[in-house]
Amino acid sequence: MNSRGCRSKMKKAIGGLTLSFAMVLSLTAPTGVEAAKSPKMSKSQVNVSVGKTVTLKLKNVAKKAKVKWTSKSKKIAKIMKSTRKSAKIKGVKAGKATIKVTYKLGKKSRTLSCKIVVKGKSTVKVTASPSPSATAASNTPVPSTTPDASTSPDVPEQAFKWVTTWGTAEERCDATDSAMPKMALTDTTVRQIIRVTTGGNKLRLRLSNQYGKSDVEIQSLHLAKQIKADASTIDVSTDTPVTVNGEEEFIIPKGKVILTDEVEFPVDALENIAVSAYFGEAPRDNITGHRGARATTYQVSGNQVSEERFSSAKTTTSWFFLADASIWSPEDSRAVVCFGDSITDGYGTDATYLGKKPDSYTRWIDYFAKRLQENEGTTNVSLINEGIGANSILGSYPTDAGKDRFARDLLEHDGVEYCIILFGVNDITNLWETSKYNLLIPEYKKMIQLCHENGIKVYGAPILPFGTSDSYTESSEKVRTMINDWMRSEESGVDGIIDFESAVADPNNPKNILEKYTHEDGLHPYDGYSAMADAIDLSMFE
Repeated sequence: MNSRGCRSKMKKAIGGLTLSFAMVLSLTAPTGVEAAKSPKMSKSQVNVSVGKTVTLKLKNVAKKAKVKWTSKSKKIAKIMKSTRKSAKIKGVKAGKATIKVTYKLGKKSRTLSCKIVVKGKSTVKVTASPSPSATAASNTPVPSTTPDASTSPDVPEQAFKWVTTWGTAEERCDATDSAMPKMALTDTTVRQIIRVTTGGNKLRLRLSNQYGKSDVEIQSLHLAKQIKADASTIDVSTDTPVTVNGEEEFIIPKGKVILTDEVEFPVDALENIAVSAYFGEAPRDNITGHRGARATTYQVSGNQVSEERFSSAKTTTSWFFLADASIWSPEDSRAVVCFGDSITDGYGTDATYLGKKPDSYTRWIDYFAKRLQENEGTTNVSLINEGIGANSILGSYPTDAGKDRFARDLLEHDGVEYCIILFGVNDITNLWETSKYNLLIPEYKKMIQLCHENGIKVYGAPILPFGTSDSYTESSEKVRTMINDWMRSEESGVDGIIDFESAVADPNNPKNILEKYTHEDGLHPYDGYSAMADAIDLSMFE
């Protein structure tokens, strides 16, 4: 055999040995090598500007692993798109949020997280083909055919954001039988009236089934302008369907709050909007809403969402499943949360024994909204009424204690920059000693701190007098005075005082509300709400 043939046989032998050794390795090496490495986030903390996106990556993802990305604070950082190995996160508004990823492989599960710090303000450039969320508000006109910014460098940037223009505090309507729908909701249309406090061209709703024990099925939801404040009649030319994820039929899941899609719906400040919903399957109890609408809600059988007027309608003065409405507004727009009890809720504005009726819009917030619109520097300031009748800071009636609902009612809305706290009178009625003071002050401090942590200015409103009320005691008056003195002191940390107390108090006997305002009630300033609104220094909101 020549040397060339010998070398050839040796190569074949070595090749076979190498192949056999590789096979042995494949048989002895552990399977699922990917699973042997623990999954981990690419970063533990990232910064992103408002309106910009950042991509988070998950390393060491096994092929059979299940991955779910979630945002703990969607109002600050929103997940735009996600895969098993990455997620694109958009900064919504300034603040801090946490993005979590749940990783499951077989029976094992673990959760990883990354902190998101969102900085800056929202700006949206209006181009020839604006996205649905980038249409200007009515008081900032935009040409219908704006040139492409890439070819026209002089085109100005239009900055907009979502700002809540109307809102209410969710509670269980069945706390009071009279606040419930007059017919079972299923296969009925309910027309509810809300009054926006600012204007714009684009609107969306937040719908709540927070206290529901079952889903709410909406088969059709429409908006239209109300013709007359105390009638069901609508301007049919403004009738506009509302969708959720592009579908006219949708579900509000039990225990959840959802956002509708945005709709083109031009509306002026202080206009009334009819929200007409046709219900499929819906609960008969644990209905989330608000008992003190002070506006008439109309209910009829069948699907009549687009009917001009309802005949033989059943009525109540509650809202059902409505949490707030937001308008796509100029960047300098801002919202004020008005947090309180029945005085903020407007108790007495529909008192029949005084000749008052629903749909009068005579709460102090209604008068305040008018003043804001009449003042050039505050036309872009909207109001959110978070008052609940009979509610207290420490007590849970009718649904949640004030201390427990404050974070929700402050932070669930869009564009909030101010908060007015007029709260606590129900905590201090019928007292026989003063220890309640020591329980209430820490709760006020928590509220004030939460506002400041979220960049919100907070104004304290001293508790109104109630000396002629059946609930008055000397101990109650002492605690009221102590709380008000603390609130006015530097120790409270509030950014200012709104002195409703002096506006309605009897100057000759300051422990009482003027009789002409409170009549025989003694606690609620039935005819003093306009005086309260007049006491507000509008420069505090400019």
